[in-house]
Amino acid sequence: MLGFYLSMLETERERKRMADVYDAYQMTCLFVAKSVIRDDDGLAEDAVHNTFLALISRKELLDLPDDRLKALVLAIVKRRAIDLLRKKTRDKTEPLDDIESMPSPAESVEVLMSKSVDFERLADKLSCMEETHRTILQLKYYAELSNTKIGEYLGITNRQVEVQLYRAKQKLKKSFFNGNDEGVAQDV
Repeated sequence: MLGFYLSMLETERERKRMADVYDAYQMTCLFVAKSVIRDDDGLAEDAVHNTFLALISRKELLDLPDDRLKALVLAIVKRRAIDLLRKKTRDKTEPLDDIESMPSPAESVEVLMSKSVDFERLADKLSCMEETHRTILQLKYYAELSNTKIGEYLGITNRQVEVQLYRAKQKLKKSFFNGNDEGVAQDV
């Protein structure tokens, strides 16, 4: 896909900068898009694609400093993902009659996150969690990053990652099986 984006640029300097931006932010953009869209990887990839097309259409944005450009790129991908998700839900609504059975409390968070029948309920609980807990769970289970990579991304130690993951899973499990949002943030 990078070749497609580069072919749309005129100067070698623009091509080099776009290649650097793409390499630096493509995976982060995909993670952000997946965290918004959740259950449609193709739609998340579309949001990332639309983000890079937006950057190309406004080439002057490539001249921003890295920290400002990163913030802008992540904001664009989040908004594009929201737009695509709204369009998808506006075009298609399905009844919730297909939800089968509730999981047993003995099941782990990992098992719950892999079951599609519980995905909507789990997504609702995740959206109510504190930002730090939600982020660490998304990095671990949606982006499938190792604890070491999560630590590098968040700027914390491996041990802190383990502790935060444990606490986040405990709060999620508690709110999931108590049927309420106890232990999760109310103002998100």
